[in-house]
Amino acid sequence: MTVGINGYGFIGYHLWVYLNYKCDDIDVIRLSRNLEDDLDNLGKCDVVVHMAEKNRGNINELYKSNKQSAKYLTEMLDKVNNKPTIIYTSSTHENDDDLYGLWRRENNEMFSNWTNNFKSIKLPNIFGPFCKPNYNSFIATFCDKILKNEELQINDNNVNLLYVENLCSQIYDIIKGDKHNISYDQTVSVKYIYDTLLRFKQEYLSENKIPKYENEFELNLFNTFRSYLNKDNRLLNVDNYNDDRGRLSELIISKNQGQIFFSTTKPGIVRGNHFHTRRIERFCVLEGEALVKMRKIGTDEIIDYKIKGTDNKVIDMPVYYTHNLENIGNTELICCFWMNDILKEQKIDDTYFEKI
Repeated sequence: MTVGINGYGFIGYHLWVYLNYKCDDIDVIRLSRNLEDDLDNLGKCDVVVHMAEKNRGNINELYKSNKQSAKYLTEMLDKVNNKPTIIYTSSTHENDDDLYGLWRRENNEMFSNWTNNFKSIKLPNIFGPFCKPNYNSFIATFCDKILKNEELQINDNNVNLLYVENLCSQIYDIIKGDKHNISYDQTVSVKYIYDTLLRFKQEYLSENKIPKYENEFELNLFNTFRSYLNKDNRLLNVDNYNDDRGRLSELIISKNQGQIFFSTTKPGIVRGNHFHTRRIERFCVLEGEALVKMRKIGTDEIIDYKIKGTDNKVIDMPVYYTHNLENIGNTELICCFWMNDILKEQKIDDTYFEKI
């Protein structure tokens, strides 16, 4: 089955990663922003997920633009004589009595009249790594402002939240016909989110601890929070104690379970070339010199760090970044690793191979 993703935003990116790396029975195509330049791919699609709408700006312009984007999709599909299943990512607010709801209701009607193979899914508040601050997700805005020490206006309203990878899993089930509606992960208060993110900042950045997370929801929230760290803040100092006997360094202080292991690497050898979507993984060079490289999946920019055993530095791999480790010294490289899960207890290993 070939699935085309019509949209390059936050959810579109994560859906492309999910279908491309986690669903062996799906061929996924990221359709061009200009569909007229991508008619060959459009003609191959058995399913098109339409998420090419804008959500911020002048409401009258949004109404016109988002109506046009839906119509444009059907016009281009008519050009290639293809009537795939259309999955339209609407909103739980589609019945609101304003233009935000109106364009969604009218797009639902337009798609329904165009094809019998149409599914509209109502999305709650979605959060996760790489969402643009001050746009759709208040959690993205909170993470950004907390890390910048900026003030926030907080209320105690309850919100229904869904982590973006869990959304992608449900969209996959809808594509396969095994599910029809989107369900959210958890209902929490805005204040709870704010307080938890503040705690993450204090424990992770000020106390150099892996914060305690009580459940999968809080782990997803922590991975979201740390995705907003810039590259200069990813190399972390560890406490180091020296005396006439030698030195002692605290490599990890974690309030969660995990697994520790070490590796040796010969000069010139590269390890890794994979990424994770949920795992927290810490690297530490004990002896030798390493070049650590990382690249966000779907992008070309490579970020690198040179780390020596005498630097007393650790680095936590961000989710959705493929990474590797190369011995660039003349002696054996010895590294220590920590991860927050235990490999032998995992039903599915959260490791996906992709070269830098």
